[in-house]
Amino acid sequence: MTIIYEHDPIKFHERVEALLLDKEAENNLPLGILERLKKSHGKEACHLISFQDNGKPVFMSMRTPPHLWIIPSLNHWEPAHIRAFVQYLVKEEQDVPGVLGERNAVEFFLKEWMRHTGQEAELQMEQGIFRLNQLKTIQKQKGQLIEADASYQSLVENWLEQYGKETGENHVAGRAKELAESLIEDQRLHLWIVDGTAVSMASRARTTKNGATINAVFTPDQYKRKGYASQAVWHLTDKLLHSGYSFCSLYTDLANSTSNSIYKKIGYEKIGDSIVYHFTE
Repeated sequence: MTIIYEHDPIKFHERVEALLLDKEAENNLPLGILERLKKSHGKEACHLISFQDNGKPVFMSMRTPPHLWIIPSLNHWEPAHIRAFVQYLVKEEQDVPGVLGERNAVEFFLKEWMRHTGQEAELQMEQGIFRLNQLKTIQKQKGQLIEADASYQSLVENWLEQYGKETGENHVAGRAKELAESLIEDQRLHLWIVDGTAVSMASRARTTKNGATINAVFTPDQYKRKGYASQAVWHLTDKLLHSGYSFCSLYTDLANSTSNSIYKKIGYEKIGDSIVYHFTE
C-alpha cells in the first residue's frame, strides 16, 4: 500500500473524487471542503492523505486546521487501511485533536489510536446524515423565503451565535460576525419571513458534483413550535433542486427527535451516521 501526502487540493481531488462519489451525499463534507480548497488557491492550510493499492485509491483522510480529521464513508474499507493511517499519523507526529466521520470506521480508528498512544476519546456529537431526492407535499403556511442581505447582518450574527451555543459548535458561536458577513455576501443564508418579521433561518452550505447541503437551521425560542423551520427548509430545498442540484443533504442531531421527524416529513431519508470525537489530554 502506498501512502501519498498531497499539498495540492486540485490534484488530491482528482485522485480521490471517484472514491468519494460512490457515496456522494454521505461524503458531502470532504467533497465540499475540497471544492472550497480548490478555490482558495493555497490560502487555506490543509492536510490531504490518500492510500493506494496497485495505483488505485482505496482510502483517504483530510484535515483543515484547527478542525478534526475526516474519515469518509466508503463502500469498502479495510482495517489495514485505518491501521496504516494511524501508524502514519503517529510516525509523522501529526496533530490529531479528534476525528469525525462514518461510525464504524471512526470507532475502529479510536481503538487503534488508543492502542498506539493511550489517549482516550470523548464523544462530542452523534449525527444522522439525511438525503432528499424529491420533496413531499406539506401544508403551506403564510410567509416567504428570502436571501438575507446586509440589512439583516446584526440579526444573522446574533442567531448564528445562538445556533452555535445550542448545537455545541463553539467555532460557529465564536465566529458569528465573520460567518454572517460571508454567508450574506455569498447569498447562501436564507430567512423565513412572516408579516415582515424574520422568524427562522436556513443556509445553503457545501456543494458537491450533484448535490447541495443545508445547514444552520435555526428558530429563536419565541418562534419555535410554529412550523417555521419546516417551511424554511422545504422552500430552500425546493429552490436548490430547481437550480439544478439532483439532491439535497443535511445533518441532524440524533438526540433531537423533533428535528429528525420534521425532515422526514419533508422527504429527507436517513442514509448514514456521522460521529464526532475529541481526544482528551
